[in-house]
Amino acid sequence: MRAFSGRTNNGSRPDTVVGGRAGFMTAWLRFRRRTASVLDVSEPGDRLSRLFDYLLIGLILLNFLAVILESVRSIRMEWAVEFRLFEVFSVAVFTVEYLARVWSIVDNKWRQAYRHPFWGRVRFMASPMAIIDLLAVAPFWLSMIFPVDLRFLRVVRLLRVLKLTRYSAAMNLLFDVVREKLGILAAALFIVFILLIVAASSTYLAEHEAQPEAFANIPQAIWWAIITVTTVGYGDVVPITPLGKFLGSMLGFIGVGMVALPAGILASGFSDALHRRRHTLERDLNRALEDGEFDAGERSMLASRARSMSVSDEELADILQSRQDPVALSACCPHCGKSLSMAPQGRAGRDSGCAG
Repeated sequence: MRAFSGRTNNGSRPDTVVGGRAGFMTAWLRFRRRTASVLDVSEPGDRLSRLFDYLLIGLILLNFLAVILESVRSIRMEWAVEFRLFEVFSVAVFTVEYLARVWSIVDNKWRQAYRHPFWGRVRFMASPMAIIDLLAVAPFWLSMIFPVDLRFLRVVRLLRVLKLTRYSAAMNLLFDVVREKLGILAAALFIVFILLIVAASSTYLAEHEAQPEAFANIPQAIWWAIITVTTVGYGDVVPITPLGKFLGSMLGFIGVGMVALPAGILASGFSDALHRRRHTLERDLNRALEDGEFDAGERSMLASRARSMSVSDEELADILQSRQDPVALSACCPHCGKSLSMAPQGRAGRDSGCAG
């Protein structure tokens, strides 16, 4: 009869156990979603997320300062214990932050590519920002297993400052542009490199007999060419033959091109990226105005999106100004379904034959 008594072996009711598990899972998922929103760049009105951002930025800057001060022997010897405790505290915070990001990334509403419970986390761990987060703590934990030069650890700790790029929309825009134009940049730099090798080899042939010590071989000539095109020439090695002087002047023009080509490519990429982001904001605004209303919450969300896209307040105001009449944006009359885009205000319903 116990099988029909409605109780489990421990005396509790099955529906109570199931309800408790469901409540726990609901709270767990709610906590994970909240963790994702706090770890992401803060949105307007989210004080906890903004406070977390400020604290983490402060900790990163303090780590950067600590690495610099620790390189001074007198300061390092006097404050060795404090430096060590601060490093342990920082690594603990950054480790918990990294694990929390990997755990909660599946609930990040802005990153749909990471929604899968397993492969989404794997893709996130392979992303540039996640790799930077891992490099910020991995050397510390590896040093507990393998012997590592402390000077190397100090240099690697400087990479923690790269974590600040997560909170800079401009830096994210720069990385996106470089990633998008990487092929074109590589081709341009490859052409400059080939011209550099040819010019250095030609200069070696022209100057070797006149200056056997300064241009002893092609690698030494390449070093001189690199120093020349980067405009930091020391002046200790200069061509003296007419052909060598001519090739040196050509290297000056190559140096100008080496700077101008990537600059032009990146400028074009920035323009294209900003145009696409403006178009994305306009599309989001049109979606928000589909119901004919644009409340404060939608405005705040759009402003947050604009900041994350490096769209200035002036550009956002211009977009909003161009859409200042929500009724004119309606695709059709809510009563008759006919277009209202060309109808004068106040007569749209009558001119379209609307009986509503």
